[in-house]
Amino acid sequence: MRIGIMLRTLDEKFGIGMYTRYMIDALMKLDRNNQYILFYKNQENLGKYANYPNVEERFVKASNKVIWDQVAIPLAYEKAELDVLFHTKFSVPLMVKCKTVMRLAGASWFVHPELYPNKFDLAYIKMSMPLYCRKADAIIANSNLTKNDFVNILHVPSEKITTIYNGVNPIFRPIKDEELLNKVKRKYNLPDSFILTVGRYDPRKNFCTIFKAYKKCRKSSPLKLVAVGKDSWKYKKECHIAEDGFENDVIFPGYVEHDDLPAFYNLAEAFIFPSVYEEFGNPLVESMACGCPIVGANTGAIPEITDGAAALTDYLDADKIAEYIGMIMHNDGFRQMLIEKGLERAKKFNYDTIAKEVLNVLEKAASGANLKM
Repeated sequence: MRIGIMLRTLDEKFGIGMYTRYMIDALMKLDRNNQYILFYKNQENLGKYANYPNVEERFVKASNKVIWDQVAIPLAYEKAELDVLFHTKFSVPLMVKCKTVMRLAGASWFVHPELYPNKFDLAYIKMSMPLYCRKADAIIANSNLTKNDFVNILHVPSEKITTIYNGVNPIFRPIKDEELLNKVKRKYNLPDSFILTVGRYDPRKNFCTIFKAYKKCRKSSPLKLVAVGKDSWKYKKECHIAEDGFENDVIFPGYVEHDDLPAFYNLAEAFIFPSVYEEFGNPLVESMACGCPIVGANTGAIPEITDGAAALTDYLDADKIAEYIGMIMHNDGFRQMLIEKGLERAKKFNYDTIAKEVLNVLEKAASGANLKM
């Protein structure tokens, strides 16, 4: 079988990029029987998987994402003689004749459109997504929440969608090496005691509620708040941090190198994640794998992903969030319970298992076993 994979997202630093890299790595190691044709948008990626005898790599040039997906890939596809074409992001080429599979990472455009200020992008998604869902022979969803949203909102047949969770990189683990932890602590000038949140600037992350909860905790503890993520400094003005007198207590390291991030989870007292509508939440799994107790929202996929391994409440309830933070810091039994449940839950998010599940979907789609709208 000849499997084509669209790797436009391979170089992205955040969620979809990490998923693509780790899943493809695991898939290449797993499957030596099928022939893979990997399509790159970045020419510098040529040679990345050249040591696998069943892999062909091809650079496909295009001026933008839509042209790459809908024009350049169909032209390249004609020469590849594929049985199935897989895209790790939420689109498939509409003008290809082989079977197609795409991956969905959420439906928040439809559930919470108010969180997307760019109305042109929102209109494009609402117009194109039904087309992609009809064209795809099979769809992978990153959570049951995402699957159910597409079934209920766009009326995609349930049997066409398979839920396959994201995985977690093995570097996310409990770290006992004090020298390593102190090295990261010095590198980013981290305080002795802090609570942590991770995620690039995004209104969905509900940072102002995190800050309100933090202020309540700060009254009885020298605790700091560390917010990791690209452009997270934008919350300073949005949440009036300086005006409230907390400019020196809320720390924004910005984007943190991936290899350094496990130390943040290990150093933190707790991980705070009251997202308005999270469709998976990679930081949740990273935190659990590191043994960092979680306080999160009881909305979206957070209850599904944590499955009893987090303290959850309404995403706007700063009082309850603060109460849970206090319990984690001062109630050893409660803290240890969350840590143990998190470590056990994190074992489910394994990329070797995920690669097997993805391959099963690709092989079924290629054989015509999946339902099509």
